[in-house]
Amino acid sequence: MPIMVEGRLWGILGAATTLEEPLPPDAEARLVSFGELVATAIANAENRAALMASRARIVAAADETRRRIERDLHDGTQQQLVSLILDVRTVQADAPPELAGGLSRIAERVTDVLDEVREISRGIHPSILSQLGLTLALKALARRSAVPVELDLRTGQRLPDQVEVAAYYAVSEALANAAKHARASVVRVELDIPDASLRLAVRDDGIGGADPVKGSGLTGLRDRVEALGGTFDVTSPAGGGTTLLIEIPV
Repeated sequence: MPIMVEGRLWGILGAATTLEEPLPPDAEARLVSFGELVATAIANAENRAALMASRARIVAAADETRRRIERDLHDGTQQQLVSLILDVRTVQADAPPELAGGLSRIAERVTDVLDEVREISRGIHPSILSQLGLTLALKALARRSAVPVELDLRTGQRLPDQVEVAAYYAVSEALANAAKHARASVVRVELDIPDASLRLAVRDDGIGGADPVKGSGLTGLRDRVEALGGTFDVTSPAGGGTTLLIEIPV
């Protein structure tokens, strides 16, 4: 019995007996049916593997685009704004009193724009993640969080870029949700790498009720994690508290 998978010969399936009794009369029909089930299972497995590989390539391409935009903002736009601020301050130092106030306000407005560009750049792709790794990047996130964060990071080693990016955005999204929706008073972040897998748990003591189906941010995180062959789970009972659990092979 040939096993045909999407029009190509994948293998063969046979049956034999050493008994004197012949095979049952319907043995051939059973073999054909079983072979069709095997072919379907193989095709599904191959299609799933191809889909995961395609999703991983899309995620990698998106991350590379984010990195390129972040570099362009840092090396181009931000540097030009810094230079403009310095030029305005230089002119202000020699300007008559009636112009000094206006130049000062211009410098302050340009400084505000620079801060906004830096915040946008950090959101697109945090440079600290690429330069210093996940541990320091998560510590920086905790410092900026509107909700107090307790960190338990049991790793200091560098991980593959796509794994670090997935973990970083997961914590970032969880902290944002805890501050905006959960009304949490504290968030605990636990990170470990046992058995060649990154395990991340983010727990808050908020009001609960988070729905990963309705949240586009959580849906995007699930897609990113699953594209890397990982698992993603959110539990948020109505009684309070939300727990985000992620495991990604490294």
